[in-house]
Amino acid sequence: MPTSSSGSFFRSLLATLLGLLAVVLLPVGLVAFWASTTLTDTDAFAQELGPVVSQPKVQDALADSVTTGVLDAIRLQPAVEGALEPVIRTEATKIVASSAVRKAWTESVRSAHEQFVAAMRGRGNTSVGSDGRVSLVLQVPLPGVSAALQQAGVPDIASALKPTVRVPLVDASQMSTVQRVYRATSAWGTWGPAAVAALGLLAVLVAVRHARALGWLALGWGVVSLLGIVAIMMARGPVVDRVGSPVARTVADAAYGVAARGLYVELAVALGVSVVLLVVAGVSGRVGRGRAAY
Repeated sequence: MPTSSSGSFFRSLLATLLGLLAVVLLPVGLVAFWASTTLTDTDAFAQELGPVVSQPKVQDALADSVTTGVLDAIRLQPAVEGALEPVIRTEATKIVASSAVRKAWTESVRSAHEQFVAAMRGRGNTSVGSDGRVSLVLQVPLPGVSAALQQAGVPDIASALKPTVRVPLVDASQMSTVQRVYRATSAWGTWGPAAVAALGLLAVLVAVRHARALGWLALGWGVVSLLGIVAIMMARGPVVDRVGSPVARTVADAAYGVAARGLYVELAVALGVSVVLLVVAGVSGRVGRGRAAY
């Protein structure tokens, strides 16, 4: 009899430890799966972030950057630059709303995401700055200001007519954080959720009372999933607000939406599984009690 009690105690203890491990590692497994699929999906990011360039505030900010790029390239007297600025800005405002710039923007988004993935994986990329910064890089041609620049006596019109616009997206400190998270989760890969499920199944099988163990496991997974959804929702504002320029902030908000969508889906699935398991545990426990009564 003491041996049986001792065995039941150790089985319960082992089941509890396995169950806690399965609950604690659920977010890690989901993030690992997300990092191996959604986070590295360049097509999804390009499709989602491409239309961002059509937003008025992004076009205004781009027009400002293009105008500044031209003025920095010509380096004339302040009075001359002041006279040229309205002409340049009018042309820039028209150009940034064109289909050519929309296409260039989408290509730049793809390139920036590929750089981001390469840097995140530690492979390095010459297009990424020495400080680890990843930027959207656009060259916006302004042929409509050629005559005005010639009249102003600009010596190097060619460079001024095709200014380069850089929109910084990820700085060195943020990239370091992303790299640490990716390294911590990449070892799990797509097997993360499966490993967590295996731990949970083992916890239920080892437990003395299977239905009760299943119920507690399902409850733990459900609570963690709900907390994860709330945390992602609440983190959006603080994360996006850390980005500097208006253009980069808008891109970061759209990028956060793409990334969060994948995690929302995974957490919703985990929450749904938890509800199903709670129902199964409740039914199994009732059936078990009914049999014991007979």
